[in-house]
Amino acid sequence: MQVYFFLDVCLILVAAVSCAPVKRSATFDHGVVRGHVTSHSITEASGLCASRQHHNVLYTHNDSGDTNRIFAISATTGQRLMTIYVDGASAHDWEDIACGPCTGGSGHCIYIADTGGNAGGDSNTIYRVHEPTQDLNNGNGGEMHTHVDSVLKFSWDQHDCETVMVDNKGEVYLVSKVGAGHHAKLVHLPSHAWGTNQREYVNEGVYLSVTSRSYNPVGGDISPDGTEVLLKAYGHVYYWHVPDRNYYSHMTSYPAELSYTPEQQGEAVAWEPSGAGFYTLSEGTNAALYYHRRTSTDIVG
Repeated sequence: MQVYFFLDVCLILVAAVSCAPVKRSATFDHGVVRGHVTSHSITEASGLCASRQHHNVLYTHNDSGDTNRIFAISATTGQRLMTIYVDGASAHDWEDIACGPCTGGSGHCIYIADTGGNAGGDSNTIYRVHEPTQDLNNGNGGEMHTHVDSVLKFSWDQHDCETVMVDNKGEVYLVSKVGAGHHAKLVHLPSHAWGTNQREYVNEGVYLSVTSRSYNPVGGDISPDGTEVLLKAYGHVYYWHVPDRNYYSHMTSYPAELSYTPEQQGEAVAWEPSGAGFYTLSEGTNAALYYHRRTSTDIVG
């Protein structure tokens, strides 16, 4: 079924002056509750990604104020499976997390974005860690330690960022968080900056969106095959089809707005590894974990 609609939060090209009707290119349901995150350790889930190493395992973390740890939770119940301390990382203001191939294709990695502005300054640091190999589904709420594999430090002309995305090649993209009247910026972080001691200045990128009633975007994810992008805003989930994986080109066009059950403070979104749907999760205690199943596989190029 083809659906036409107007976005109530106007996402437009920089040069455009008004919103225009958009043809939806994929459809998903409103979401069903898979479970609730009842762990007292997870009260401000700010990011979410789906493990490539373990079936039905998601990773999340708290917003600013927590220590250097992430959590493995069940994608079917929301139960905390494992607390994972990331040795060698500092937790200034962790805002998002992404799962994907390690840079260079050497296994599965987790990318943690210490990129927020909540704690009085921008760390602008990405931590990369290898996914644990032990069976997390039998973690039973235990604890473990892992080590930072590599660090990428950068600077740019944006102040705040709550979205990190990793494509199917292990390339990292960020989207800035902006206030009313400003454009969010998409940038690609260069692979050669991993592991260096100096901060890489990122001067490229494209502007995606403008006016919103809240500070947005607050999360995003690239599909495991690299051809679809989700961007989370408060009360909204936006979608782009990117068949050639040229995100700069396609994400300056109008996105589709997907069916979505609004959350109290929903900042986290993640593709299911198969691409058959996506998850959303809100900050707050006892937060519901929603799964949105794809209902149409028709992709309009």
